[in-house]
Amino acid sequence: MHVPGLIPLLIVLFLAFLLFGRPGRLSGLMEDLGKGIKGFRKGLGDAETPPPAAEPPRQVTQDQRDADRTNG
Repeated sequence: MHVPGLIPLLIVLFLAFLLFGRPGRLSGLMEDLGKGIKGFRKGLGDAETPPPAAEPPRQVTQDQRDADRTNG
């Protein structure tokens, strides 16, 4: 059976210390990950709803064009 060298073992121990060193650290990371996923899903869901319909532009009539020509 192959025994890992000193450097990979130190790396694994360092990562384990970062994750489990303080109580609540891992649960805090998982909570942040869950909030990120919820925000991502909410952002995807918002794209599916159409934006509110804006009022269509008013049509210019022939009478308004004639009035503009005589006034200016």
